[in-house]
Amino acid sequence: MQDLANYLQEMGSNTDIKSVFSVFAACAAAIFGGSIPLVYALTALWALDFILGFKRAWDSSTLSGRKFRAGGMKIVLYVMTVIVMGLAEYSMGSLGTYLPLRNITIAYLCMTEALSCLEHLSFFGVPIPKGVRDRLTTYRDCLHECQLPQGESK
Repeated sequence: MQDLANYLQEMGSNTDIKSVFSVFAACAAAIFGGSIPLVYALTALWALDFILGFKRAWDSSTLSGRKFRAGGMKIVLYVMTVIVMGLAEYSMGSLGTYLPLRNITIAYLCMTEALSCLEHLSFFGVPIPKGVRDRLTTYRDCLHECQLPQGESK
């Protein structure tokens, strides 16, 4: 019984810090759509791409702090893109229109990360089926053709 009382007392401590983290986690879950499989896939692909890219740079003696920072910045920008698209999807949903902008964006980012991982794997001699690489490249390029040139907006 004393253990339960200690546990409940410990739960009530540091409520300010716990409240801040709870609000942050709730906002992140709302923006990222909770625990959707695409977010898990993108996170796994980021980690795999980082590990494979580091190993590739290590093997080819081309480790670079600049490339490391650029890769970190790419992930930060990807997260910001997902947040923006999540907010846009939310705002459209509040108007009664549903378009899965966040999921489409995350799927696109997954394709680009998968292509990067395949490039790293082919560097190590892993045979990658040409059809798989071509299919992912076609999807990615099709989405690129639909984008506006930089600096323009509708």
